[in-house]
Amino acid sequence: MSIHTPPSTYILRDIVDVAVPKSVAWWPQTIGWQILALVILMASLVWGYRRINVWWQNRYRREALQALATLDLGLPRESAMSLLTIIKVVLVYLDPKNAALFGEALLQKLDSLLPSATLKRAQGDTEIKPEHHADFQSDFQYRGELGKKWLAASLSSQQTLTEPELATLIEHTRTWLLFHRKPESISASNKGAQ
Repeated sequence: MSIHTPPSTYILRDIVDVAVPKSVAWWPQTIGWQILALVILMASLVWGYRRINVWWQNRYRREALQALATLDLGLPRESAMSLLTIIKVVLVYLDPKNAALFGEALLQKLDSLLPSATLKRAQGDTEIKPEHHADFQSDFQYRGELGKKWLAASLSSQQTLTEPELATLIEHTRTWLLFHRKPESISASNKGAQ
């Protein structure tokens, strides 16, 4: 801020200078603006905390999707076993009781966490297809023939998956990882563990 000085030349010495008003402060003078700024700051902090919390709580999804991206369709048996491992790790993270699941119980658990199953429960018997899950085929279920064949291929070298079957299974698993619902019990148990 510069200080106003009157002109110093001989011709202008008798001219009376105009009074310069005080500069306007950038900080609001009334309490209302300060309260509004505090409310906006607090809302921003709460919003940021929630976004970071959601990001942190969903890190297992990102890690599972990265592991899923490394599967090789050219090695169907190894990929089927790796896919089972990825699914089991996610399920155990969601609920440690899921460690004992295998076979039909595992497939039922996967189906129970599908987004379409969640929406059926929320809407009663009417099934709706969500807008943001447009690429999700609601008719796919792990308990179907492909899911049973996948489990058999994971255990036995005599049973194998074809590349299209494996690609279908990987794509549905990717969608499941992105959109499966988290049980309410994970929020409380993982918050205490972290």
